Amino acid sequence: MVIVLFFSLAFLTVFLSIRLSILSDCLSKNSNVSKAVIGGILLAGVTALPELVTCISSIVVGNPLLAMGDVFGSNFFNIFMVCFFDLVFLKVRFFNKLRDKHYKIYLFLIINYIFILLSMSNVLSKTFIVGIPSLVIIFTYFWYLLKLEKNDDVVKDEKRKIKYLKTRLVLVSIFLVIFSSMLTFTVDRISVLYPSFSSSILGAVLLGVTTSLPEVITFYTLFKLENYDVALSDIIGSNLFNLLVLAIGDFALKGKSIYTYFDKMTKVILVLCIFVSFLGFLQVMRKRVNNWFLYGILSMLVVIIYGVFWYLNFVL
Repeated sequence: MVIVLFFSLAFLTVFLSIRLSILSDCLSKNSNVSKAVIGGILLAGVTALPELVTCISSIVVGNPLLAMGDVFGSNFFNIFMVCFFDLVFLKVRFFNKLRDKHYKIYLFLIINYIFILLSMSNVLSKTFIVGIPSLVIIFTYFWYLLKLEKNDDVVKDEKRKIKYLKTRLVLVSIFLVIFSSMLTFTVDRISVLYPSFSSSILGAVLLGVTTSLPEVITFYTLFKLENYDVALSDIIGSNLFNLLVLAIGDFALKGKSIYTYFDKMTKVILVLCIFVSFLGFLQVMRKRVNNWFLYGILSMLVVIIYGVFWYLNFVL
């Protein structure tokens, strides 16, 4: 019965994610709101809300390690999927067609990861109310939002309009959050059946991948619509929002910093997040590359790293 519920909720999540992508694409082409704002704030915030629900609920049930695994696993998976689609549609040369340089968000991700890693290694001590990593995450997130130019890269398409666009966008977003949250709790129940795995692994695989479904489906749909800047700013912006979720969880967790809840596997995934984020930074910063091998080598590295990691943990 739980499995049937899981697939039903997964289907609804995918369907609503596709609708959200189409509506957001239409909004970006029929308003004076920039693609960066649409992808980095609107879509990133909505599609990452399941992680927020998971984080808070894991603290309520007394298992913050599950939240850590969920966030890092989700971020790792998101970058993997960007590179996977980049290779599947190699002829498109996705990174060559970006209008904006999205390097800032990759830099913010790397900085935040490093502070979290330092905290886990006892290099940083806890401050006043929350840990130093939370303060850095909050600062970089809102600094990033303030730097988004409102009228930068505005693209209008008067030929395509949808009635009651904003109302539909709000309703789809609400239902997406509801069903994604239900999906998260369902996966959490399923995880009880596999006690041999650590909470961080279960969080990274079951919750991390599942709660990333909205981001991945939204990215793919926007990719097919050739709205590349919104697609990338959505899925990478969701990674930054996911880290904000940890900062919020740090506030909610009384008496102890959330960054003290980790195991060896949590650190491994975190280090891999730093590395693949750096590769993503190189992808958006490099000049236009036409040779298919030189263009695809960075995406190949990310896909190989992701595949090898899960093979070592679940096959061997």
